[in-house]
Amino acid sequence: MAHREVSISSVSELGDILRAVRKESGLTQRDAAALCNVSLPFLNGLEQGKSTAQIGKVLSVCSRFGIDVRLRLPGDTT
Repeated sequence: MAHREVSISSVSELGDILRAVRKESGLTQRDAAALCNVSLPFLNGLEQGKSTAQIGKVLSVCSRFGIDVRLRLPGDTT
């Protein structure tokens, strides 16, 4: 899979991206939740843009799907 870079500004956008990557991987939500060691309701909520998701779990799910989370700090030009 080619590397792509996207910017997000909401939990909803992150959920949309995670759902798309999961589907591209051919995984059901149940299989993906097991792979990521999270509950099915957690993964479903994350894909639906639930804003109360625990950031540690969110980062773990992103990592399992090969999503590198980066922050662009103020004044950073790269």
